[in-house]
Amino acid sequence: MLLRDLLDLPDQVRKGDFVLNLAAGVTAHATETVRDYVVTPQLVKCFDEALGLIKSALESNKSKAAYLHGSFGSGKSHFMAILLLMLERNIEARSIPELSGVVARHNTWTEGRKFLLVPYHMLGAKDMESAILGGYVTHVRKHHPTAPTPAVYRSEALLTDARRLRGQFGDVMFFDKLNEGAGSGSGDGWGNISEKWDAQSFEAAAATPDTTQHRRLVGDLVDRFFTNVRENAEGFIDLDKGLSVISQHAKALGYHGLILFLDELILWLASHAADIDFLNREGTKLPKLVEAQHADRPAPIISFVARQRDLRELVGDHIAGSLQLGFSDILRYWEGRFTTIKLEDRNLPAIAAKRVLKAKDDAARATMDAEFTKTEKIRAAVMKILLTQSGKRDDFRKLYPFTPALVETLVALSSLLQRERTALKIMLQLLVEQKDRLKLGELVPVGDLFDAIAEGDEAFNDVMKAHFENARKLWSQRLRPLLEREHNLTHEEVETLPYDDQRLTPFRNDARLVKTLLLAALAPEVESLKLMTASRLSALNHGTIKSPIDGQETSIVLNKVRKWAGQVGQLRISDDIGDPTIQVQLSDVDTEAILEKAAAVDNHGERARKIKELLFAQMKIADQGELWVTQPFTWRGTKRMCEVLFTNVRETMDETLRNEGAEAWKVIVDYPFDTPGNTPAHDVARLRKFRDANPAQRTIVWVPSFFGLQAQRDLSAYVRLEHILTGDRFGQFVTHLSAQDQAAAKTQLENQRRQLQARLILHLEAAYGIHPAEPGSLDTAHELDNADQFQSLDPTLDLRPPVSANLREAFVKLIEQAMTLQFPAHPDFEEGTNLGNATLKRVLAEIENAARMEDGRIGIEQPMRGPMKQIAEALKIGLMGGTHFQLGQHWKT
Repeated sequence: MLLRDLLDLPDQVRKGDFVLNLAAGVTAHATETVRDYVVTPQLVKCFDEALGLIKSALESNKSKAAYLHGSFGSGKSHFMAILLLMLERNIEARSIPELSGVVARHNTWTEGRKFLLVPYHMLGAKDMESAILGGYVTHVRKHHPTAPTPAVYRSEALLTDARRLRGQFGDVMFFDKLNEGAGSGSGDGWGNISEKWDAQSFEAAAATPDTTQHRRLVGDLVDRFFTNVRENAEGFIDLDKGLSVISQHAKALGYHGLILFLDELILWLASHAADIDFLNREGTKLPKLVEAQHADRPAPIISFVARQRDLRELVGDHIAGSLQLGFSDILRYWEGRFTTIKLEDRNLPAIAAKRVLKAKDDAARATMDAEFTKTEKIRAAVMKILLTQSGKRDDFRKLYPFTPALVETLVALSSLLQRERTALKIMLQLLVEQKDRLKLGELVPVGDLFDAIAEGDEAFNDVMKAHFENARKLWSQRLRPLLEREHNLTHEEVETLPYDDQRLTPFRNDARLVKTLLLAALAPEVESLKLMTASRLSALNHGTIKSPIDGQETSIVLNKVRKWAGQVGQLRISDDIGDPTIQVQLSDVDTEAILEKAAAVDNHGERARKIKELLFAQMKIADQGELWVTQPFTWRGTKRMCEVLFTNVRETMDETLRNEGAEAWKVIVDYPFDTPGNTPAHDVARLRKFRDANPAQRTIVWVPSFFGLQAQRDLSAYVRLEHILTGDRFGQFVTHLSAQDQAAAKTQLENQRRQLQARLILHLEAAYGIHPAEPGSLDTAHELDNADQFQSLDPTLDLRPPVSANLREAFVKLIEQAMTLQFPAHPDFEEGTNLGNATLKRVLAEIENAARMEDGRIGIEQPMRGPMKQIAEALKIGLMGGTHFQLGQHWKT
């Protein structure tokens, strides 16, 4: 069953969905606004706090201000809209059942009081004066069109222009125009203004700033002659004085309090985070909403300021340390003067359940409830990650098919983008986009957020814009092509094939993992994304990675990421054992171009040399720089040695293979690749030909399968990286980069080399028959059987493929088989047994003493008990009467 059959989903998501613009007018859309609002117990408390703040301001006759603090999608604008409607005594808003207690509690002091409620949308404003004072003028003209314009404009320039017009028109025409409407009564609380302007009163008012007459003159000049000034940001008086003016203006209109709803003010400041001059200039004005030098505010001003994040978090990385400290002082000054009303993210599940995840009917709701009970049974470790530290199972049920972890991620990422990308809108967008394929029982993977987040809208500041752009580029230029190659798909096929095409499913699932890592790089402090590991990556995309054995998803994911990290240096995996952390470094440095500069060193000889280094390191063979390496080892407690050669068997001369009658065995290890046209079958044929023409030789030949295409690519990149990063060469390859980019490039390349080395070891273990191969590791067209991989040139030695955990262990087990053939009766001494002549003589003397006893028994002193146990037991000596003891046949000391 598809979720579209259960949920009430629209056909499309529009740009303005879930975005409420206060300044556009709330009262006209009151019914819709109230209908869509969800009131939780926590929000009831917030409304009580907000109304209490207004009451306090009225009783003390002092201005007050509060931050409405909450993430994108927490409903700050909607909260202010409902509060505005409640103060306007809107019946629908005051009838919301959950708010009945709040309404009743505050009804006594709100009754009979009038509030001038002025909503603002600050984004795009030039400065605080033009936004707040100019916004007030616009609001008053709309709701009180006959009231005089408040004198919030700079008078000096206006009076100069007025005198110029007076000279042009003459006093009669000038004062007739200026006195239009005088004496008619405004009906807006200003009474019957009978005083008309003449030359004497004009000059008297012009000469006395900060008087009522002066302000009335300026307002009349604006209304009659200079209406364009209302749109001129340069024409406003300073904010402190202007707030006093609009307070007096509101009082004259009959209002008891002036309430400013400053939506997006902090977001507006944050959008200028890189401009410290702007922040210092405009930021210092914010406290004036509360504290004023011009304290003449007969109608207290109560300001509600929407805030997404503490501004210090948004600007901290963009300004220098000393400037940051200074600006932090300003911010602390604000904090002490503003109340904080917090709209918590825990409201989101209830809001989303009503506004996004509405079931079509009760039957649909029951069906989803039943399915969620199955989802609750997933492994505890996965459930813990999906719930997050603060989430509850009831929240999960309200958000289903989303998870608390996805919503937490979405909230954090939305705060970095333009306001149009609210959490609720993106959730609905994901449902609408997937409505024809999202099935009941499936969870929306976190990886699906990337496309919805990273495409379309821009981030607020230049730094975040760069991060998002780098994430997009890394996906489109490196990671997506990598996955397309891996799954044998073209970009056109990915874009055009039907969603249910079986070739797309594994690509899409891997893409979700990669996109989740990109999201973690964009918002690394989010709990769900912090310290990302393979287990967390799998859990956040639960259901994406399938494993035949429950709980093995982590191993599958880690192997995938290791493979990708070997090809993309921005992917970094820690050295932790088990479940290492995984990171993406967002950088626009083109490391591919650096690797391309080292193409000349990528040849057959260098590949063979690097493989030998890796192989010998894994086998713990010390390469002395000679053709033949003498390798000491201990077998059954005795020190031995063999000779090891890494060479191409197909080209090997007979003399190299010969080792007839020698005590030390030879071990020849072949390359896992050859020149074009040659395969492992040619190496096997070469050995068969030699064996047919020569007697038994104490020589073991280890013939690997050849590397596949992916392993060859990994080896190619590793050879180049080794060359670039060895010695002082790095600087030669990055002369075109800045110092900062050089450091980033080196980090990426070193990380890529480390991951490639780990990948090549896996390829080697597959090629040499130790572990099963991953796709791309081996050339499956010419793969060898195990019997052909482990060959002895002594027909009496039937080499068995070693069951081993690593290459070192496999090497040891091969040589042990040869030694067992050569010395079948060799005693099995413990590791570290002292086989020196002195010790052997003392053990022999004790045995001889025992042999002389009638019952063949003697007591052994404490110092000799250890040597007797290690040596006598290993020799399996039996003393029966007068029989003698003998050493194993063919064993020599």
